[in-house]
Amino acid sequence: MAPVILVTFAGREHRMQILNSYVRKAMADGLIDEWHIWDFTRSQADHEWVTREFGPLRYMGDAVSYQACGTATSRAPLRLEARITNDLHIALLPKHEPDAFYEIVVGGWNNLQCVVRKGPRERLNDPDRSDAELTWAKLTPSVLSPGRDNEVILSVDPDGTPELMVNGVVLGRWPEVSVPEGADVMIRGGWGSALELCHVNAPVRRYIGNPGEQMPYFQAYQYYARRLSDFADALFLKCDDDIVYVDLDRLAGFIDHRRKNPHYFVTSANVVNNGVCAYFQQASGALPTSLGHFERPPGGFGGTLWTDPDKANKLHDFFLAAPKKELPLPAKVVDWQERQSINFIAWLGRDLQHMALAKGDDEKMLTVDLPAFLGRPTCIYSDFTVSHLSFGPQEQGVDVNRLITAYDALMREKLAV
Repeated sequence: MAPVILVTFAGREHRMQILNSYVRKAMADGLIDEWHIWDFTRSQADHEWVTREFGPLRYMGDAVSYQACGTATSRAPLRLEARITNDLHIALLPKHEPDAFYEIVVGGWNNLQCVVRKGPRERLNDPDRSDAELTWAKLTPSVLSPGRDNEVILSVDPDGTPELMVNGVVLGRWPEVSVPEGADVMIRGGWGSALELCHVNAPVRRYIGNPGEQMPYFQAYQYYARRLSDFADALFLKCDDDIVYVDLDRLAGFIDHRRKNPHYFVTSANVVNNGVCAYFQQASGALPTSLGHFERPPGGFGGTLWTDPDKANKLHDFFLAAPKKELPLPAKVVDWQERQSINFIAWLGRDLQHMALAKGDDEKMLTVDLPAFLGRPTCIYSDFTVSHLSFGPQEQGVDVNRLITAYDALMREKLAV
């Protein structure tokens, strides 16, 4: 059966905890099959939280620093299936030697050579570790295969000597790299080569984009577009990390509508605190004029709600106080041919053939440029409501802590937790 995959660009812990609860419940109920968490965090604390909270690592960009992937001991080898073309870096952190690490470079120098280096652990994530002590080197042409998931087995014998095998070939056995108590293992790609750990198929899993990108989201779209054959039958949901209410009773209807209406390029949920949705919510009479005037944003972008925290606060308070958590639009499905915020959208996996997005404004590409190019509209589905906490221009005045507390209470009521 075609899987339903939710993609979330993460993640701010304080804002994402509520979404975490809704999605875990949706997965438990069988509404969502996989949750792909893309770590685009901007603080170390948020990165550490995402790492703790969201399961094993599946993918990391070529500029991502070392990430934990397991342990190797005499009782249990570490087994990996790594999709990478060159420069697979494996770090051994000996349990008996807390100040040092050994780095095994597999397929370095354009997939020509393997080396083992030793260095102080404080330099583990230095961008350049080439001046570390070289303890072993070997010519290994084409050791990593671009045509398969490379099978990597790191074992430790009873004397603490590690051995590395790649695709059935023993690369080396190193008595000088003794780990008698075993070692924690970290892994990364490098030098232009991203790393995918293909044995990781947990329902909730992490993907880490390259740090420091100002508009990083193209990395996720390109990842899926390059794997069209893997995802062509899937249905994708994508939501912001600060979605603070999800009507799980109506999610199945939203998914069903998306499946049965392939002529739409993307379909949006009916979003609280979204300029285009608010315009239609007020046009239908669902939002009273006492909350202010919610105009049609010019070209679907910006508008007063996007910039006005007072309007956002009032809108959230109105929704929280409403007996029924719904703000109907003028029709069950509203066709749309201008820009709209992509706070919670859906697309079909087959359309990934059009989604190898260039670096830039992914929202404009998905809701304006590609629909215009393909001659396909977008739409808003009225009967599935979510609430979006805030836009950047609202940040200075939106009462984030108060609203999160209120939405947390609503979530606990809805999910009976």
